[in-house]
Amino acid sequence: MRYFTLILLTCTMLTEPLVGQNKQLIYGLDEVPQNLMLNPGGIAEGRAFFGVPLLSGIHLNGGSSGFSLFDLAASDGKLPSERISNLIRDLSEKDFITMTQQLELISVGWRKDDKTFYTAGIYQELDFITYFPKDWATLAWYGNADYLDYPFEFDHISARADLLSVFHFGVNKKIDRKWTIGGRLKLYNSIFSGSSLNNRGSFTTSLSDGDSQNIYAQNLNNALVSIQTSGLSRFEGNITSSDIISAGLFGGDLGLGIDVGATYQYDDAWRFSASILDIGAIVHASDVKTYQASGDYLVEGIELDFPDLSQGQNAPPYYAIFENEIEAAVPIDTLYSAYTQWRPVKMNLAATYGFGPTAPGSVACNCTGKGDAYKLESEVGVQFYAIKRPKAIQTALSLFYVRRLLRNLTLKSTWTMDALSWTNLGLVAVSDLGPINVYLAADHLLAYSNLAKARGASIQFGINIKLERR
Repeated sequence: MRYFTLILLTCTMLTEPLVGQNKQLIYGLDEVPQNLMLNPGGIAEGRAFFGVPLLSGIHLNGGSSGFSLFDLAASDGKLPSERISNLIRDLSEKDFITMTQQLELISVGWRKDDKTFYTAGIYQELDFITYFPKDWATLAWYGNADYLDYPFEFDHISARADLLSVFHFGVNKKIDRKWTIGGRLKLYNSIFSGSSLNNRGSFTTSLSDGDSQNIYAQNLNNALVSIQTSGLSRFEGNITSSDIISAGLFGGDLGLGIDVGATYQYDDAWRFSASILDIGAIVHASDVKTYQASGDYLVEGIELDFPDLSQGQNAPPYYAIFENEIEAAVPIDTLYSAYTQWRPVKMNLAATYGFGPTAPGSVACNCTGKGDAYKLESEVGVQFYAIKRPKAIQTALSLFYVRRLLRNLTLKSTWTMDALSWTNLGLVAVSDLGPINVYLAADHLLAYSNLAKARGASIQFGINIKLERR
């Protein structure tokens, strides 16, 4: 029983509100070298770039699809218990909380010739998502007295967390003046992975039959609940930074993946692009522990004994007896077998229309097929983003406007609609100060006046050294 309780409490505690959106603000922005990380078939500028170690790509984002901090702590005259009851009532098992973080350790790119550009690097990534366990939050808050014969489903428990480092090498190829394609090979090194997915079964409280001395019976029906972990022992005991660094440098379980992408310049104004990222998997084979409980169980209570306490007699340990009965009926197995985990595949699609005069510093036309930096002063467009998640594919649709104000200053504004918000305003600023390239991106800007009401937040920052063509 204590293991089931641990599973429930773990998944429930993970539903603390965080702060989100996707990392797509710099997608298609040629001025930022990191746009090639989102589309290996994007437009590669210049002769080479070198990311400042630990500063070339810093990204943090997170969000909740169902509620904000304001919903929990609003000064609206309602009691905290009333607000919690309302949240439990309004949220569904498909509402989620997510947080991602990425840090580029090394990032470089260099041109082989007019048409070929290489990229390579290492980055660290954290990816976390948990779905709201509606049934179990209801059971924990209200109890089961008012939910007779209601099946509390175990599939409402669904969460995943991954901490990994990624080594990558990419090739970007300019085919002609219209087509640019690219691909990237990735080596995944898992530092930690934990998940509780694809659970099944239910817990039901019902009235006992007439032959029973008890009023209620609890049924555990066709249950299969598991927690898969890899690398958990690294975080036990005293953890040092060297332990984490060692684990991130080929100290964990390995996997392979690829990114692919393409850009089609239809004419001087219209551009279309697409990419698919993280097509790959990690084989977890070392330091693997899977905790699994399965079975059917019916308990109608235990016989109560009322000893004479005045005579020094002690009451039996009822909870321990009840716990032992459930553990005997529903054993917890610890498995050590390897398992394969697919990475969350991501997809980008975009269409861009440029207008106005040529941008400051741009070549006069897109006519050589050599990858010259041909740009118009203004662009508008639409971008679609999708990521495969455990219960559903999450999507986002963005409208954007790009304005190249000066030779060395580019601004991009976005309006995004996704599961977190339909009023997500984002902004990107890119500046080239000589060879130093600096970019800053953030979204959910309308919510920053009151962060407690924000369903999400995101920020991205980086510094690179860019070398222009001779």
